[in-house]
Amino acid sequence: MFSKLHSYAVYLILLPVFFVLHGYLENYGFISPGEGALLALVYTAGSLVVAVICWLFLRNIPKAALAAFLIMASYFFFGVLFDFLKAHAAPFFSKYIVLFSVFFILVIAVIVYLKKTNKSFKRLTVFLNLLLIFYILVDVGSLVSKNFRPNDPGLSVYSFAKNNTYQPCDSCNKPDIYFLLMDAYASTVALAQWYQFHNHLDSFLLQRKFSIQAHSRSNYNFTPFSMASILNMSYLQGIEHPGQVTLNDYNNCETLIRNNEVIKKLSAAGYDIVNYSIFNLAGHPSLVEQDFLPLNTRLITERTMLAYLRKDIGLKLAKWYPFKWFWGGDIMNANHNNQRFIELVKTSAAVKSTRPRFVYAHFYLPHNPYYYDKNGNLKDIATITRENTSFPISAYLEYVTYANSRIREMITAIQQQNPSAVIILMGDHGNRDSTKEVFPVRYFQNLNAVYYPDNDYKGLYDSISGVNQFRVVFNKLFKQNLPLLKDSSIYIMDKKDSIAN
Repeated sequence: MFSKLHSYAVYLILLPVFFVLHGYLENYGFISPGEGALLALVYTAGSLVVAVICWLFLRNIPKAALAAFLIMASYFFFGVLFDFLKAHAAPFFSKYIVLFSVFFILVIAVIVYLKKTNKSFKRLTVFLNLLLIFYILVDVGSLVSKNFRPNDPGLSVYSFAKNNTYQPCDSCNKPDIYFLLMDAYASTVALAQWYQFHNHLDSFLLQRKFSIQAHSRSNYNFTPFSMASILNMSYLQGIEHPGQVTLNDYNNCETLIRNNEVIKKLSAAGYDIVNYSIFNLAGHPSLVEQDFLPLNTRLITERTMLAYLRKDIGLKLAKWYPFKWFWGGDIMNANHNNQRFIELVKTSAAVKSTRPRFVYAHFYLPHNPYYYDKNGNLKDIATITRENTSFPISAYLEYVTYANSRIREMITAIQQQNPSAVIILMGDHGNRDSTKEVFPVRYFQNLNAVYYPDNDYKGLYDSISGVNQFRVVFNKLFKQNLPLLKDSSIYIMDKKDSIAN
């Protein structure tokens, strides 16, 4: 066995296995074993393809394996190196032009050296094999340990079930409930106060007998945190550093969203859950368009070189060929999902069901990218990508106007086809334009409007925040007695602006 470690470059296969296993361990509970295995298989195949390409030039298997190992290790651990240099080195060393210049020079120098040398590299081969075997065994041990420890989520919320605050109401009417979430839609008050924009949506909503909570605020300024608090009717506990939230905080938010208290309550009340959102809900996966690999594996893949390129400079290059071929489709994904969900909401209103339904639809509207102008004309890729990095207020405001037209379509369809339905129309947070303010209030001033068929809105109040939204709705519809929490907003920031949604 030991002699084989001298002879065979097993490390070329062990490298992607270790990378995926370590990522799986870091994100334990968020990625299924099958998803991790698929990703490891894809990366292993990719490593072997790179090795074959290197062999065509070097005509030597051990040398080709070493060259491929260098390339794939740089690819897998690019994000770790980039973040380290960005945090601890001079800005010059974290520039892409510098990193890629060093990378290409190093690869070329190594390949030239391998081409000229007559060394067998047996000692290096056994060292890399043993090193990766050791790392894999350590991670396997940690994984086994995690399996024997009870799951301890990093974030938590107030548990309604534990405190027996769910009271069944057999005599209550159970109307369909439409929860239309418009991402980054600021309140009319905020639009007027900060951007001198008069929003005509309010007049439509009032005409349709909605109650508008004009001074509503979100509890958090990032989507995962805001949605976790809204759907769990509670503030989040366990955020250690609100000024530097981590990837694990985001992961934990998605867990809270997946198993949220709102769908638990509604499921217990006999509701069917219809998920037209960007999030997975327990038993109701998201319908968003995705790549061949499952969405959850992005927790691992986003650390790779390609992911950083797509995230940081891909949008800037997408307007040019051949980069447009690689990244143009990515830019339009959110728009495709928006259009699909809008049509699903409109058609679902005409569907008759023997059970009440809770329809949660989450739209990247008027969140960037700003795909349409105020007249509903689709912009070209170059304009979309440019505005997606500069965030001009004019583009956001035009997109608000476009969003209004689609909101009118959905509400009209729901009220015509399903007049007894309750409609909750909200923004998860306000518009996050660039600012140096210590506490930017407009980041939290969100759209909030509710329609009850009986037009009895006495439980709602003008300054309501997300944690109380469904408490008020459930108190009215199901005769609950859920206490209202103090309305507060928590300003959170992270180390990488590109994470925020």
